[in-house]
Amino acid sequence: MIKRCFGCGAILQSDDEHKSGYVQAIKEDKETFCKRCFRLKNYNELPKILATKEDYERVVDNVLEKNGLVVLIVDLFDFSGSFIPQMINKLRPKNVILVANKYDLLPKSTNVSNIVKWLTYMCNRIFFKVDAIHVVSSSKGYYIDDLMNTIDLLRSGKDVYFVGCANVGKSSLINALLKRFTPTTKNLVSTSVIPGTTLDIIKIPFFEDNKALVDTPGLINSNGILDKLLPQSYDKILPFKEIKPITYQIIKENSVFVSGLVCVSLIEGENVAFTCYFSDKLVIHRTKNEKVQELFNTQLGKLLTPPTIEEIDIVKYDTKEYVINAKTKQDIVFS
Repeated sequence: MIKRCFGCGAILQSDDEHKSGYVQAIKEDKETFCKRCFRLKNYNELPKILATKEDYERVVDNVLEKNGLVVLIVDLFDFSGSFIPQMINKLRPKNVILVANKYDLLPKSTNVSNIVKWLTYMCNRIFFKVDAIHVVSSSKGYYIDDLMNTIDLLRSGKDVYFVGCANVGKSSLINALLKRFTPTTKNLVSTSVIPGTTLDIIKIPFFEDNKALVDTPGLINSNGILDKLLPQSYDKILPFKEIKPITYQIIKENSVFVSGLVCVSLIEGENVAFTCYFSDKLVIHRTKNEKVQELFNTQLGKLLTPPTIEEIDIVKYDTKEYVINAKTKQDIVFS
């Protein structure tokens, strides 16, 4: 009988501790965690064995063969980096609930109805039909009951599969549902800021008809900043509390650094108001354009961190020019 880790979905084995699913002895307990997940849960040790993009493709293709309801989770703070065509195209034939997670990161003045209208527009513009749209916060429990009501209404006796990119909060959302609607008070599914923590499907019996909530590995976005850096920088880049936007008036020939990750320079044109929505652990630094290269050469890994000193050699930068209309509000997004 195949038995899986309750935390990451890996098949349990006791032969090789350097491979996924290792336990000293396989027991018949309902909730068995592999060594990797045990150390992640109890010691916050960063996982060394991670799911790959190929693992994700395999699992999702398998999910699509099932007659289930799909909950597609996207990150409200990184929508363009988590609502990607590769995933959307796979889900077009399925019944899908679109869930935008991490509502708690947005300023409190943000209107939920306006977010839903915008998400509807973003789906319509690529002709992606969804059965419902929800805005939630898995960490704060916001609107979890509303989502559960919709799942009950639409699943029609099917299993419910949670899919999405890495770090959108799939496992966290399942944990939130379990803590809200079952007696458990613990996070049963392993979570981490490290992409690829979930290795295979995790099937959790949940409904009265014996159907399950099913967690899946997250697609790793190779275009995102996290994919270019080491895990020690993730906690600084990813926000964990409400974003406090900071606005700077930028004049011609001035630049704004976002730590050492991004530098935005106003080359020519009228002065602009530049509003930053970033984690409060990132350093926002203004300077003159003529000093940009000097700061890159002397302060990368110091004042401008992340990247850390260890990451400087693996980081590569692209240069892009944008022409913006100073009379309208526009976004520049860094995934």
